[in-house]
Amino acid sequence: MNMRNLFFVAFLFAAATLFAQTTPIQFDNLKHNFGAINQNDKAEHTFRFTNTSSQAVTLKNVRASCGCTTPAWTREEVKPGATGEIQVSYNTARVGAFNKTVTVTYDSLATPLILTIEGNVLQSPDQISFQYPQGNLSFEQGSLSTGVLDSDKEQVLTLRFKNIGPKEIRFTGAIEKENMFDVTLKNQMLTPGQIGSLEVKVKGKDFVSGGAFSKNIKLVTDDEAQPEKLFAINGTLNKIYTAEELARMPNIKFEAVEYNAGKVFEGEKVVYAFKLTNTGKEDLVLESVKASCGCTATEPKDKIIKGGASSEILATFDSRGRQGVQNKTITVRSNDPDQGTIILKMNVEVERDPFHAGDVGPGTGSSGN
Repeated sequence: MNMRNLFFVAFLFAAATLFAQTTPIQFDNLKHNFGAINQNDKAEHTFRFTNTSSQAVTLKNVRASCGCTTPAWTREEVKPGATGEIQVSYNTARVGAFNKTVTVTYDSLATPLILTIEGNVLQSPDQISFQYPQGNLSFEQGSLSTGVLDSDKEQVLTLRFKNIGPKEIRFTGAIEKENMFDVTLKNQMLTPGQIGSLEVKVKGKDFVSGGAFSKNIKLVTDDEAQPEKLFAINGTLNKIYTAEELARMPNIKFEAVEYNAGKVFEGEKVVYAFKLTNTGKEDLVLESVKASCGCTATEPKDKIIKGGASSEILATFDSRGRQGVQNKTITVRSNDPDQGTIILKMNVEVERDPFHAGDVGPGTGSSGN
């Protein structure tokens, strides 16, 4: 799904959410995030709602998406202006991130309402293997990963560590990080054997560009064995654009992405100009143009194409030493957010004729001996 379609889907989701909140019962919220919670800890949330209609309402059914989520709800009739609630609990025996839904139906509602709970269950501290030592502080992980993070979202990651040394370890407060991270230490000092933790908020909006990233965060301590502690934050940022940004961005459009040259004699060259236009407003940058084999040479006329301007990529296939059907490709990479990579194709059938040589292709003509 390209960026423009993603924006459209986001718009539909926002519209659906707004519609849901105009129904006769109004919830305080439709989603609850538990954040990071320890394994086997209690995870319960109450969704409260008000009957804003002029008729009494009865909840007919409240169904969880899986058995690990247990709902309980107001079963009696809720009169106009009165309130009710749906209590949802999650079984935290299972370690890892979760996202579960609860489907709510009532007597006058054709389309069910969807409530969502999410969070991340961390392994119980007494089961953690702290196998990444740095001096007298050992971490449960050497790095943290966001997975794929949308640029309009934030994600909170938790890292735990243990003092495996004989002395207290104090954090000096000095934290070296980049702007897209906020780091919160839960402990300023650890006694021998004590477990501590920190939270890293990853802010998608503060990234300069999208794609894969790997950044280090440095903590400074008074640990004599190794004062500075490093760990990495890895992931992939999925850049989300506004409608205004999408309208300005470069957009590459080829007149044709495939050229069938037909039959040529061995020794002839096939030359074709793949014509393209930047239908966007910002500059289109051709980052690389690469043929699939050395028998095909490519030469872009321009590396930077202004908004609304046209250009071409000249492709030349040399049939010397080749026979039969030849299918060659040219990979074009650009800064178009929707079509970062485009594959151009040249198809040629080479026949053996050692007495004929020359060039064929649009505007090139042919010659022979």
